[in-house]
Amino acid sequence: MSLSERRFQRYHLTPGAFSRQRIRGTGLLASIKGWKDCRVKDMSVAGALILAKQEHQLGSKIEVELETTDGTRMVFLGEVVNLGKDHNSNEHKIGMKIQAPKGGSAEAEFLDSLENRFKASA
Repeated sequence: MSLSERRFQRYHLTPGAFSRQRIRGTGLLASIKGWKDCRVKDMSVAGALILAKQEHQLGSKIEVELETTDGTRMVFLGEVVNLGKDHNSNEHKIGMKIQAPKGGSAEAEFLDSLENRFKASA
């Protein structure tokens, strides 16, 4: 698989792998609103598909927090690039472009190990 294909290969994140999944916008107003629960449905090195009750706007800067069952806390920074509605759950579908995390960070290690931890999405 080429580097480009690997970058956009998405992996289905199983809910049982995380003790907490939350989302919030960045900036002053967003910090006042705080974190809201979400579900990261799938993820690649380049982005993630998130289901959330909280609405966001295209181009908004957001943070997604994932806490693994072993207590590792990771915060991914990104931008909303796609919006939709999941009619089964009545939640907002948010497509997020992930900013490249710093090398050696827990976030970078997690993204590099996606293919070893989770199944590829169809």
